[in-house]
Amino acid sequence: MSDPQGEWRDGDELAEEARRHFEEGRLAEAEAALRQALARNPDRPDWHFHLGRLLEHTDRGSEARDEYLRCHELDPDAPEPLLAAASVDEEEGNVASALRFVEQAVALDRSNDDSNARRIRLLNVSGHGDAAREAFYEAQEFVDTPTFCMIAMAGGLEDQGDLPRASWCYREALRHDPAMSEVRTRYARCLARQEDHAKALQNFMHVLREEPGAIEALLGCAETLIHLGRESDAAEKLRRVVEIEPANVQAHHMLGALDLRAARFDRAAVEFELVLKLDPDRNLVRLDLAESQLRRGRADEARETVRAMLSGGLPEAPDRDDRFAKLPDRDRERTMRAWAGAVARTGSILAALGEWKSAAEVFPELVRLHPQEANAWRALARSRYEAGDVIGGRAASMKVLELEPACALSHHNLALAAMRDGDLPGAGAWVRRGLAVAKTDEGLRRLRSRVLLGRVRALLRRKK
Repeated sequence: MSDPQGEWRDGDELAEEARRHFEEGRLAEAEAALRQALARNPDRPDWHFHLGRLLEHTDRGSEARDEYLRCHELDPDAPEPLLAAASVDEEEGNVASALRFVEQAVALDRSNDDSNARRIRLLNVSGHGDAAREAFYEAQEFVDTPTFCMIAMAGGLEDQGDLPRASWCYREALRHDPAMSEVRTRYARCLARQEDHAKALQNFMHVLREEPGAIEALLGCAETLIHLGRESDAAEKLRRVVEIEPANVQAHHMLGALDLRAARFDRAAVEFELVLKLDPDRNLVRLDLAESQLRRGRADEARETVRAMLSGGLPEAPDRDDRFAKLPDRDRERTMRAWAGAVARTGSILAALGEWKSAAEVFPELVRLHPQEANAWRALARSRYEAGDVIGGRAASMKVLELEPACALSHHNLALAAMRDGDLPGAGAWVRRGLAVAKTDEGLRRLRSRVLLGRVRALLRRKK
């Protein structure tokens, strides 16, 4: 925007006008005034810095970075422009460059808590955990109150799975400043990950007393209450979340899960349907919805839902992702436990719906996850038999018997498979083996009678 009177005004007036425009949200006018100010005096580092901030607000990171670096050239002893340039680089994914700028800022002022904290965090983000720890110890020598350093180190330790030390760092940060609700929430979540649910709940409640509408604290509190078996209290916290944020997907999903566990299937279905409207890409919610529909007696709806879930295939197993190996042991175990549960539920729902072919495609993942669990192989065997894959069913039943030699059901199924192939001697052999380990099994006894009857009929046919 042109300024017909701008020619006679000095740079300070134009810079002040730019400030007013910025505060009133007129960014284009603010930029124009600030550029005119710089045209009169290009050597004012503070104006270059403010122009950089304005350019960041208008998503022109590269231009903003240039302004911050120009500010640094004009005022080489100030760490702020270097930190600002680092923020731009980090936002654009250039962590290495961001770290270089932060290192320069720390060298200019070793006592600055924020600079040191950002150095620690970026070292952790870039995978240099040992260097981050060294930076942390170095900061203790120069920073009087290293609150932000404690927080940054806690985050890195959490990512590395060192939860006890992370908890200590959070606790120290809160000792310096007990009013940091976000940090207390992170501390509570760290405690919950260590299954110290009682202490986690105390800290979540501490936050909520100060900030009753803190969403993350409400969600964390609800999760902790569920672990403690206080599901009605958890539901109260979740309803508070949806009062504040009606479109909070996590809260609706958790409410649906609580309703499902309490056999409130209609309400659960409503919550899960809402989650899918808010976030259609949350595919595994269809599994929850299908279960609630099935348990309401609406098999056709459940079948349609589970087919929609499987149309794009199950998500890739977490342990097939290269990033999985880098997770802490505790997180890997929890992630795989959740994945195995989802696979088992999917197979069970498919079996209940008679979708045996699809079930036979899902259960192999379950036996991959639990190769030494006979129940997983039993489920695979049945799905294959029911889908018409007798050879595959027989192979799975044989695996069951390796793990559980006294399994009457597997002997029964192998005998039936032999009968289906017309192999009466083979069927008889499986029945005898089964009765040897399960003498009172009624199914095997009935099958023995069928085998004997079949042999008599075969003998009579031969005599004719």
